[in-house]
Amino acid sequence: MAIKRKTAIENTNSSKKLQTLEYYESREDDHDRDREDVTIPSFPGLVIDQILQHLPTTLAVSVSIFSKQWKGVWSSVPVLDFDEGEPYDNDEKLENLRRKKFIKFLRGCLKFREKDKCLDKFRLRMRYRGKSRNIEKWLGFAIERSVKVLEISLPRKPKFKYYCLSKTILNAKSITTLNLESLRITDDSTSHPISLPSVKTLSLKTVHFGRRAFSNLISRCPSIECLTLISCNFAILNGTVKVSFCSLESF
Repeated sequence: MAIKRKTAIENTNSSKKLQTLEYYESREDDHDRDREDVTIPSFPGLVIDQILQHLPTTLAVSVSIFSKQWKGVWSSVPVLDFDEGEPYDNDEKLENLRRKKFIKFLRGCLKFREKDKCLDKFRLRMRYRGKSRNIEKWLGFAIERSVKVLEISLPRKPKFKYYCLSKTILNAKSITTLNLESLRITDDSTSHPISLPSVKTLSLKTVHFGRRAFSNLISRCPSIECLTLISCNFAILNGTVKVSFCSLESF
């Protein structure tokens, strides 16, 4: 059973009228929870900031509902973490409903944060259904704000191809940590100039590469120190992957 709550999130850095964000929870055992039942302890401002940086954005926004001290703090936290959650395998109708709410919430948050000038971290985890335009727009939001840590996980449904990583990501000079999961990087996407000069940590899980894509990618990460490969697929003729970097400390 999905529960819908609407709240105005106060932006402490702006006198502009605040936008209303919709947030949702899908756990059935939450249906009888009232605001009066929730007690959030008081913390120093810096502690609240650190806590919110480690929470999914959905939870960070919802916490702001129940405490005046926490209200609006999330809007100044330089971290956006969007996770669609695990699928409802046996209930497609409920799955589609939750997805619509997730996307609406995500769009609302990005609209609310559009004046942000920088982001420390942006994480997007959702099931890919063959439409890349919105995903590229959301990732572009992070790149435009010089994101440092970018995490993308896009597991697909069986009938769809893996999401193809855009050239925009492959030319993001601000990224220091890049974690990619369940997507593909084609020869075409790496045939154009690639520049990831600041990447020090690169984690690749269930990533499908074209024949030259991996070598093209890795050769454009001159500062790389830590490389992780898990269950990746390499479309190469001899079946051998070679990695050699003076800066590489962990592989």
